[in-house]
Amino acid sequence: MSWKKKFVAGSVAVGLVSGVGLTFASASEGSPLRQWYNGIFGNTQQSILGDNEANATAAFESWVANTEQLKVGAGLKINETMAAELTRAGTEIMSVKEEHLASLDAEKIELLNNMNYQVYQHIFLEGYFAIQNQGDAALGSVREGFRDYTSSTGQAAVNEMTQELTSAKDSAVSELEDAIEQTKAELSAQLAMEGQVSRYNLEQQITFKLSDLREALNSIINGLVTEQKNIIRVKALELEEEAKASLDEVINDIND
Repeated sequence: MSWKKKFVAGSVAVGLVSGVGLTFASASEGSPLRQWYNGIFGNTQQSILGDNEANATAAFESWVANTEQLKVGAGLKINETMAAELTRAGTEIMSVKEEHLASLDAEKIELLNNMNYQVYQHIFLEGYFAIQNQGDAALGSVREGFRDYTSSTGQAAVNEMTQELTSAKDSAVSELEDAIEQTKAELSAQLAMEGQVSRYNLEQQITFKLSDLREALNSIINGLVTEQKNIIRVKALELEEEAKASLDEVINDIND
């Protein structure tokens, strides 16, 4: 039964009571019948209004409790989505991190494996052949300049020259070897330091990304919750306006 029909039925009852009042209009206001009627009317009024207040209170309290349960359910669903997204995003981040670390290790191993060959080919051999060429050139120049000297003087000069060049060569080779070792040490130390810096930077990027994900997820959750709140508010206002309109319609139709 609709609100309108319920209240219309009540209007008919009121009309009947009003008719009875007209029938007994001739009775005096202080008559025993009037007093009896006023008594039972007051009792009926109190009983109906009391029951109505109790029923309305129970109904509204139940409705409020049910809405709280709906809020809890919505919150659980939101939190479940948040947990699932954290797990998924964390897995993706860890996978990308492992891929980068594997690539970095492979490249480092390749450089280390090729480092000794590069140093030998482009430092040691080039220095060695340069020394040989310079020594040979010097030797040819000296030999050409002393060609006309006597054999004894020439031999002495050659011996002295050979001694000096040998000493120079040994010194140069020693210096070159020291330079190679120093270069290796510097490269190794620099490579180790760069590796540590890269590892730290990657770890920081993971931390930053996790922070961004948490912030983005919080924003999404807040937006979704706000959206649901707005929907509830709009629906509540709509229902309120409908109820008011129904009540106004009942009042307007009371004499129908």
